Amino acid sequence: MAQLLFTARAGGVSNAKYASLNLGDHVGDAADLVAANREIIGNLVSQKRPVFMNQIHGDGVVEITDENNSPVTADAIVTKVKGLPLVVLVADCLPILLTSSSVVGAVHAGRKGVLNGIISKSVLAMRQLGATDLKATIGPAICEECYEVDSEMYADAVAQKPKLATTAHRHCLDLVNAVRFELEELEVEVSALKICTAHNENYFSYRRDGQTGRSAGVVVL
Repeated sequence: MAQLLFTARAGGVSNAKYASLNLGDHVGDAADLVAANREIIGNLVSQKRPVFMNQIHGDGVVEITDENNSPVTADAIVTKVKGLPLVVLVADCLPILLTSSSVVGAVHAGRKGVLNGIISKSVLAMRQLGATDLKATIGPAICEECYEVDSEMYADAVAQKPKLATTAHRHCLDLVNAVRFELEELEVEVSALKICTAHNENYFSYRRDGQTGRSAGVVVL
């Protein structure tokens, strides 16, 4: 059975706006503190070094093997290697952990990723590797009350993915609802933690705080 972990802010060594378990190495935090925080996470889940992504809000899905386990530029990673932790970093976007008996995946899904098809592409990649019993867990992420965008962006997004819609008056996007719907359409069993990162100060939130740290979703086969 796969092991899942979603981190919050507490439990690390970073300071100030990054306090304390910041796992992002691209947000202005001291490199040695980020490395120490990543070591903490690695010790929690496996003897193998966790694999992180350079996330770009794209649609790239990369298979990680024992030979190819350095940081990769992608927004989803999948693996058949047992004991190899896959990590997705977030501070409002959706961390989605995909599991099966033979393949696992970690997906970074913000507005751009959802519109670019990162969900379906990740599921397809896992099924091509032999996954037949897929389940998805959506971790802490910004809720539909907090993700307000301008009216033009709202209209464009909803035209592409109607399940993102809330109301035209507030033009907030419901990422969790849209992702849940897409996964269910792909016959993936879905559960969501229903924790809003912007509402809950125990989590990093870019929308709430601007410069801030990154939490993680971690999955290990």
